Amino acid sequence: MRLRPPLRVVIAVAALASVLPVGGASSSPVGRAMSCKPVEKTARELVCAVPLPPEVKVRSANVRVLLPADYARSRRSYPVVYMLHGVGDDEKAWTNPARGDLGRLTASCNAIFVMPDGGSGPVAGWYSDWADGSYQYERYHALELDTSVHRTFRTTGRRAVAGMSMGGFGALKYAARHPLNYRAVASYSGFVDTMFGAPVSGEVNDVGGQNPAYSTGAPSRRVWGTQAEKPDVWRAHNPYDLAERLRGMPLYLSSGNGLPGGPLGEDASKGPNYAVEAYIGQLNNRFAARLGELGVPFTDARYAGGYHDWAYWRAAFTDSLRILMPPIGATSRGCGA
Repeated sequence: MRLRPPLRVVIAVAALASVLPVGGASSSPVGRAMSCKPVEKTARELVCAVPLPPEVKVRSANVRVLLPADYARSRRSYPVVYMLHGVGDDEKAWTNPARGDLGRLTASCNAIFVMPDGGSGPVAGWYSDWADGSYQYERYHALELDTSVHRTFRTTGRRAVAGMSMGGFGALKYAARHPLNYRAVASYSGFVDTMFGAPVSGEVNDVGGQNPAYSTGAPSRRVWGTQAEKPDVWRAHNPYDLAERLRGMPLYLSSGNGLPGGPLGEDASKGPNYAVEAYIGQLNNRFAARLGELGVPFTDARYAGGYHDWAYWRAAFTDSLRILMPPIGATSRGCGA
């Protein structure tokens, strides 16, 4: 894995009337057009609000959107890539220059990148409709948001989904459970086997997910019920158990193993991140083995060493574009530079 040097791109700020949506709102509670405004100093990055019916409860319905550089000047339609974040982050993480830096990395990409909030910390949403009724993230993302995106922007209807950590779990889960929505999927250090270590792991998650003093944002019983009593529900949301449903979809899988010697060098300040990636690496090894047992093809981008952090996810994202872009009718040449 290697990081390519930055590409200096000057993006002219086009007239907002040709960028922001006008009209097109649906009278239906599902899929109304979003209201959007440009982030300071650029018309390419937008912050949008998704109108949701009252029964759909989420932490935030704000979404970050990155439009192609020529969106305002063209009449073209573009494919969409959904980018999902992990525990502790929000919809701004992928466009934060110190984290995902997606504004720079996608400056030459001919696709629309959409980044929704998925919950964080003690109430990390786990890209699911919670068993206790608290949140409805899967309905929000796979139905309400997806329809709103197509009502708001000029899209081709072709979509891919990718994410890091909890977002890698979400990307694979959504691709498996909603295969008509997506044509390609990528996971970067994803939490790809929630049943690993069951039923002990369920008890540990329950403590971390319900007690704010110890919270890791883990999936507690509030999300899918208890792991011991509701194993079928957990499996219905678990990428490992859903692996067969990914057959025929271009799939990119990236993770490290938490040991020294990673391709991006060492960082002594990331001690806990090495430990997290060591665990994540085990989950990804199990998931890769399961794909192999089933004969489900995938692009294996696992690497030795590494830690659980954005430097690796930026590099993995850049590399994964060769898998994500062609199936949705976009070019990967120059994209991610």
